[in-house]
Amino acid sequence: MLNRRQALSIAASAALPLHAFAQEAWPSKPIRMINTGAAGGTNDVMCRAIAEPLSKMLGQPVIIESKPGAGGVVGTQYLLQQPADGYTIVTNHSGFVIAPLLNPSANYDPLKDYVPVSLKALAPLVLLAHPSMPATLQEFVAYARANPGKLEWGTSALGGVGHLGCELFHDMAGIKGMVKVAFNGTAPSTQALVGGQIKYLLSAFTSATAGLIADGRLRFLGVSTPTRSALFPTIPAIAEVVPGFQAEVWYGFMARSGTPEPVLQKLGDAIAQVVSQPDMAEKFKGVGVVAKGGRAELTEILRREHALWSRVIKEKNIKLDA
Repeated sequence: MLNRRQALSIAASAALPLHAFAQEAWPSKPIRMINTGAAGGTNDVMCRAIAEPLSKMLGQPVIIESKPGAGGVVGTQYLLQQPADGYTIVTNHSGFVIAPLLNPSANYDPLKDYVPVSLKALAPLVLLAHPSMPATLQEFVAYARANPGKLEWGTSALGGVGHLGCELFHDMAGIKGMVKVAFNGTAPSTQALVGGQIKYLLSAFTSATAGLIADGRLRFLGVSTPTRSALFPTIPAIAEVVPGFQAEVWYGFMARSGTPEPVLQKLGDAIAQVVSQPDMAEKFKGVGVVAKGGRAELTEILRREHALWSRVIKEKNIKLDA
């Protein structure tokens, strides 16, 4: 026969919802990271650096699956077909917010269909100019203001953060009427800059870019982060000349909306802890990004960028076929 204490204990356990036990046991099977970029790309390299220490911390294998295509839309949409249980998460970048603003076929709402798990890294865009342009950021901005419509600028991807960021730069700096030239990729836009077909662009920093700067074939004028980047501490932030300017690239993890809060908290905290390890900072620096975790940080970035890029796209009437 049960005594009173045993009976009360059983009754209390019975009153608990079943999902409470499931949450306490999480994770009880492997976790899948869906990489929306190409294998071997920046996101993939970071995921592979994170996977092993995250697996040790959570006590379950972490499996990376690449589902590239349509600028990250394929992998992003795939997550919506999976259970909202935290066992499948997607790693994405700034295009996660921009894609549905420009492409109706993306068919997702980044603020309603997904929830942030953790930021992973930040990276500056770099303002590069042809050697015929003024040598400093301040001089370049003054020259561009004084010569409306006389310079060509490039973008490596229509609707990309470099494109939208340069439109924002023009508005905030008071630069008007410059001629946009669109390219399909960073390499051709950089080649056009070296050749003088365009005079400046806001783009990702690459090893090829570094060599061209070292050879004096490009000028490195500024970075798009709100303050100087740890990657380029001697290069001014554009915001030093154009106050308030910010257009950096972010990388982070999202889960499907409806994922239990305790799961999000446990997974987000674990990722942030892994990303904060000193060796991770060095690994990330090798692919041109600054390691930075945090669920609250990613939440704020998503809200800010959704409002910002929605406004820029609307005001500039930007379309993918423009």
